[in-house]
Amino acid sequence: MKPAWESGAGFSALAIAGVLALNYPLIALFDRDTSVFGIPLPFLHVFVVWTALIVGLAVLVEHRSSPRLPKGYQSGEPAGAHRNALGTGDRDIANGVAAPASGRHRNTDD
Repeated sequence: MKPAWESGAGFSALAIAGVLALNYPLIALFDRDTSVFGIPLPFLHVFVVWTALIVGLAVLVEHRSSPRLPKGYQSGEPAGAHRNALGTGDRDIANGVAAPASGRHRNTDD
């Protein structure tokens, strides 16, 4: 099973949570005549939820765009240094493209 940030489920869950948190029944709970640091409670709720959604989206995007190394790769190892069962490197050093499962490199001249 893929992590939530790879399958897109995290984005869906974040969108659903945002819709529910900014919809009428929950906002009505904060509809009071009180204020926190001079900010009315409904506005504070909206801004806190909005900030939480932005932070959650940033976390999901960062996890999704972070480079993934193949199993057995060491982070300080140069590309192509790791060898598979056929003795060829996992990455094509010229263009940084992962080699196919067969162990042969793609022809990138087309």
